Amino acid sequence: MKVSLNWLEDYIKVTKNIEELVKEIKLHSVDVEGFEKAGNNLNNITVGEIMEITPLENADNLVVCKIDVGKDIKNIVTGDLTVKIREKVPVALPGATLANNIKIEEREFKGVISEGMMCSLKELGISGDADKIYRIVDDVPNGTDFVKFFDLYDQILELDILPNRPDLLSYLGVAKELETIDCGVGFNLPDYIKISKGEGFPVRIEYEKCNRYMATVVKDIKVGPSPMWLVKRLGRSGIRSINNIVDITNYVMLETGHPIHAFDLDLIGDQIVVRKAKKGEKILLLDGKEYTMEGEETLITDGDNIIALGGIMGGELSGINENTKDILLEVAHFDPVNIRKSSTYHKITSDSSYRFERGVDPNDSEMVMGRLIKLINELAGGKVEGATTDIYPKPIENKKISIKKSFINDRLGKDLAEKEIEQILKKLDFSFTIVEKSSQQKAMEDVVKMIDLPWDIIDEEWNVSIPTKRPDITQDIDLVEEVGRVYGYSKIQPAFPNLNGLIGSKGDFVSFKEKVEDTMLANGYHEAKTFPLNNGNRMWMENELELRLINPISSELEYMSSKLIYGLLDSVSFNYRNQTKDIKMFEIDKVFHANKDSETGAKEFTNLAFVATGRENNDDFTDKREVTFYSVKGALENLLNEFHVKVEYVRSDQPGFLKAQSARLFINNEEIGFLGLLDPVIADNYYEIKDPIYICEINLDKIFEGKKEIKREFRKVDFPAIKREYSMIVPLNIEFKEIQEIIISVADIVEDFKIFDVYRGKNIEEDKTSITVSIVYRSENKTLTEEEVNQVERSILESLNNKGIKLRES
Repeated sequence: MKVSLNWLEDYIKVTKNIEELVKEIKLHSVDVEGFEKAGNNLNNITVGEIMEITPLENADNLVVCKIDVGKDIKNIVTGDLTVKIREKVPVALPGATLANNIKIEEREFKGVISEGMMCSLKELGISGDADKIYRIVDDVPNGTDFVKFFDLYDQILELDILPNRPDLLSYLGVAKELETIDCGVGFNLPDYIKISKGEGFPVRIEYEKCNRYMATVVKDIKVGPSPMWLVKRLGRSGIRSINNIVDITNYVMLETGHPIHAFDLDLIGDQIVVRKAKKGEKILLLDGKEYTMEGEETLITDGDNIIALGGIMGGELSGINENTKDILLEVAHFDPVNIRKSSTYHKITSDSSYRFERGVDPNDSEMVMGRLIKLINELAGGKVEGATTDIYPKPIENKKISIKKSFINDRLGKDLAEKEIEQILKKLDFSFTIVEKSSQQKAMEDVVKMIDLPWDIIDEEWNVSIPTKRPDITQDIDLVEEVGRVYGYSKIQPAFPNLNGLIGSKGDFVSFKEKVEDTMLANGYHEAKTFPLNNGNRMWMENELELRLINPISSELEYMSSKLIYGLLDSVSFNYRNQTKDIKMFEIDKVFHANKDSETGAKEFTNLAFVATGRENNDDFTDKREVTFYSVKGALENLLNEFHVKVEYVRSDQPGFLKAQSARLFINNEEIGFLGLLDPVIADNYYEIKDPIYICEINLDKIFEGKKEIKREFRKVDFPAIKREYSMIVPLNIEFKEIQEIIISVADIVEDFKIFDVYRGKNIEEDKTSITVSIVYRSENKTLTEEEVNQVERSILESLNNKGIKLRES
């Protein structure tokens, strides 16, 4: 928020220079983004009156104006074709310096010498409005020094006000803050008219998101341009001047922090009805755009027509214009959460919504209305008709907080006296009462004083009333913060905190995730962190897209991530397109699935996803191996072995994978993830990757639930093993797990078995493959004989033969 010190002087006498002021505000209140001294470089700008206007020959877009600048008549060429005779304008004479440090000199246009320049508000350093020359409406003689007469010298602070200090979004709030931190004296409210409340313009509140609504009718106003003092103050606060009525509402909003709206009385009905929006309703707002209601907004209506989106923006059809004669003034209070949601949904950020969603004082409405009426009387000649309507069904009371001296001092690390604390509370406008001590407490206190103990047994306690202008103060620790910042944290000697009872430890799941990270790093993968939102068009694994954001930050990021692999593949794509083609990458993070039973409509899981493409070991030029399904599966099994978790692999027919090299993963018949080779068509079309790329994603919550702690012990083997190899012809429709189940079920002396070789090609039928399996036989109790092994072997081969699996003959 930009704050003019000249304007601020209306409410307080600032006692510090600008550099000291910036330092104190930073120490006690909020950050200061910067400050500037405005108008210091302006010179040789005078008030001129246009006496004659003639077109410039051979130039359709230029005119020549004869301008009376007091002691002389100047010829000045301008491109603003809206200028009229007898209008007064600011004129920069030759030698003048403007706000943008441009020097003005005489200049020739089509044979005519222009002896200066008429100025816009931007060139005067007042606002960014450069559309046209500024017309002076104040009564000021020709030849008057424009800069001095209108006091354009100023100092502007730019405050970085966080959402927890809505009271500083006004000049009165900033002025009060300066008095509180001893940077100003003599705080006073501006003049305002005491309003008369009664049965005025009919108002009805039908939606609880509107807490209070005041309405006053003002008639016989004259809409026109605002005087320079008002234009200047608004402009230096970043608001463009529209007309005197709109400018007054903006001025009072900046002054008090309370947004206001004015309706053209002739353009609305004979009542105000505040109600909840209906889904699908439409309204044309003052920004010229039509908005469709979501169904939770607060609407201001006249019973038949919507005339404003409450707390955010007025309607186009009821706005003030140059023909307006009678107006209805609104001073209301709306629910901050409702305004924030509505503003976010419709992507509207206005000065009004900015303040309402942070918290506006509901109990300053009478002063705000009185201030409005006074300024309209002075600048637009309006007169109030009838009483002011004030509908306030459930008045918002001051919060009450009890706090003890010891609580404040313990948390600040500073022993403040009762008088110091009370003085700070008074500065903050926090009224309080001291809790009276019981007779027993008073007796104990007397004893403490008699024996001169260095500590207080009887603690002072205050009941503090927090004014409604400070909605950020809700609990005792907030009061501690207020006392601390006003006193000055810089005055409190730093010390180490007492850590007794504060030393904690990592949770089991955090330690588990760290071990997963370490294992993946040991597997040769690099950790990544991707964005948790996705483009629905690129979520190729989803049958139905469900978790769409109501208000996405962009059309490319509309959906919550149901899988981490989408973001990882985008990262791989970026690296691949930038010539990094040997990639191993993993990510551990939350994913979100639709869940109707959840309050948010979604349920969170923690997943691990990893991808690999290119060479197996790109640091070793002698290693020519490429990443394969089995190397990625090996990385997964290394992880699972760390936690002694057994996963079942089931051949996958999921779209987007090559069936021959993909699997769905199960623990106890519950699916926990997938592993496989990405379909080359998807890899190319979605990610511009033309090499084989393998992906895997698993639910870590399920792995954590199934993990086991097993002591690793060396097992002494007293009896020798017998190892045999079997080359088998296996139909393609049989998975290896079926062979595995047969071997385990038939043989109790099988110590280990694994695939030794897989072959398809010459001498092998197209619908079959050759698999060589090695089996290790061993008994823990004795040395096995050949006959004992042969007997088990025959059982295994017979069972396999029944499945259509035969030994290869050659």
